[in-house]
Amino acid sequence: MPITLPDEGLFLHLGAHRTGTGSFQEFLSSNADAFADLGVNLAVANRDGQAPSTLRLRLPDARHFRKGLLEERAALRDEALTEARVNLRARSVISEENIPGSFNAIFADAPYRAARERMAFLASALSRPVRRILFVTRSYETFFPSAYRKRCEFRKIAPFSDYAPRFMEATRGWADLVEDIAAAFSPGEILVARYEDRPTHEALLHALLPETAQMRFAPLERRFNVSATDAACRAMQAAFEKPPKLSPREIRAIIHAHADDRSGPPIAEFSDRDRAALRDRYTRDLNRIAKIPGVTFLGT
Repeated sequence: MPITLPDEGLFLHLGAHRTGTGSFQEFLSSNADAFADLGVNLAVANRDGQAPSTLRLRLPDARHFRKGLLEERAALRDEALTEARVNLRARSVISEENIPGSFNAIFADAPYRAARERMAFLASALSRPVRRILFVTRSYETFFPSAYRKRCEFRKIAPFSDYAPRFMEATRGWADLVEDIAAAFSPGEILVARYEDRPTHEALLHALLPETAQMRFAPLERRFNVSATDAACRAMQAAFEKPPKLSPREIRAIIHAHADDRSGPPIAEFSDRDRAALRDRYTRDLNRIAKIPGVTFLGT
C-alpha cells in the first residue's frame, strides 16, 4: 500500500519543558530516514540526545520586545529557518520546546510571559500554514520540582523553599499558554497530551502526523536526558560551591553516578497543602484548555 503524504504545511511539537521532550526529539532524529521517505523535512532542536540539532532558533525575549530590539533576532530567525529548510520544503515537522519561551521562563512570576509575542514573531516568517500542533502538559506539583532539579545542573542556586512561593503565586499556567499558541499560529488543530498519561513516542507522532500510522519506526535503544536524582542534585550543588565550573561532561558523569542513589530527603518538594492546591490548579487549567476552539486531548 502506498504511503499517503500529509498535507502541505507545518506540524509543530512545542514541548513543554520537563515533559519528555528530549527523548521524543531523539526518537524523531533517529528515524530521519523514515521522514525523508515520507517527503517530510525534519527540523529538530535536539539538545540532549546524540543526533545533531537541525534547528537553532534564537527568538526574542521579553526585553527585546519591550525595547524594540528585533532586527537582529529577525535575521537570526530567518537564517535558522533557511538552514533547517522549513520554508524550502512543502512539509516540515518542527520540534522545539523553546519556541514559547526558554527554560528560564518557567521561573518568572508570570511563566512564559512573552510566549504569544515570541510565537507570533516566528509565525510571521513561516511560508506554510500550521496544520497541527502538539503540546504536552504536566501537573504543577511535579512540573515545578522537576524544573528546579534541572536547574541544579546549571549553577549554584537557592534552596527550593525560596522558589516555592513564586511557583505558588504564578499568574500564568498551561491554559494561558495554549491560548497563546492558538492566537499566534491559528493552527488547524492543537493536540494536548497529559504527561501523566505517558503516551509513547509513536503515539505522539501518529497524533501529530496521522499519515505515519502505516509506517514502522525504530524505538530508542536507551534513555536520553536522564533526570537527576535528588542525590545527584545535591552532589552537583556541592560541586558548584567551588571553582572551576562543572563541564557538561562532568555534570553528566555526576548524574549517571547517582542514577540509582535514592538516599536523602527530596531536594524539591511542596507541602501536602501546596501539592493539593497545585493539583486543583492543574485540573482547572485542563478544563479551560478543553474549551479552547480547535483543541483535542490525547488519551484520557
